[in-house]
Amino acid sequence: MDPSTEILYDCSPRFLVYKDGRIERLREDVHVPPSYDPLTRVHSKDVKISPGGSARVFRPDNISENTKLPLLIYYHGGAYCQFSAFSTIYHTYLNSIVSETQVIAVSVDYRLAPEYPIPTCYDDAWDVTKWVLSTGPDPWISQWADMGRVFLGGDSAGGNISHDMLARAGRAGLLSPAKKIEGVVIVHPFFTVGQSVKLVDVLSGGKMAMTDPKLNPMGDPARMRTEVVCERMLVCVDKDDMLKGCGVAYCEALKGSGWEGKVELLETNGGGHVFHLWDQKLEKSHEFLKVIASFINQ
Repeated sequence: MDPSTEILYDCSPRFLVYKDGRIERLREDVHVPPSYDPLTRVHSKDVKISPGGSARVFRPDNISENTKLPLLIYYHGGAYCQFSAFSTIYHTYLNSIVSETQVIAVSVDYRLAPEYPIPTCYDDAWDVTKWVLSTGPDPWISQWADMGRVFLGGDSAGGNISHDMLARAGRAGLLSPAKKIEGVVIVHPFFTVGQSVKLVDVLSGGKMAMTDPKLNPMGDPARMRTEVVCERMLVCVDKDDMLKGCGVAYCEALKGSGWEGKVELLETNGGGHVFHLWDQKLEKSHEFLKVIASFINQ
């Protein structure tokens, strides 16, 4: 058979790997440039931080000179192998978050597996996170972001990455009373509890086990307790999401670890995995956005 047409790994509905090394992604992904969005009145721009790490920075329009807003660092989902901070779906979503919540937001872009096997995505995301937490990385951040009110957030694989970035920020000694991660929002997170061994093997090039603490932080409660260096956390699941068990297990492990912060588990009543991204005009998507905004602004 022709190796260019013979499938080596079928990771539907995400991608196919052919025997000649070609990778075919099965979902359309349209990128859009940064812009001013008149509907939400949000500005955005792109910043290149490292060979693999980039970011799209968002801010509301008409911020007064002395105003300081919470800072949200957001990690997109897509099973480590799809989408981007520059994808239409995430550009639109971040515009809405910034408008509804009135935050400065940094949407993190990282290289995708399997071309760049995990943990490359974690390292790229850390390059951006470390840049944000450094002194004066960008005029919008240095002028308008309240570094004492930093939030991390992400959906699916991005929810997983959020945990790892939180842990790394604590270990790196980048945090202080004046530079603090106040909270984390993890939406429909991916962890390896009950997930496909084959998918993880393909995404990591066979180099990561299902029990790796990046993929399954719940496996070591004592370590998990020290990694969650924030005051509060919102974990969101949906009753129709196949990954619901991951979020529930994460919450239970965190509560059982002896962590002294506040964790809230929010379960929505149907819609499936990241429903709020696929159809952002739905009323329940907007209501879900309001919950996230309320968590950040409380």
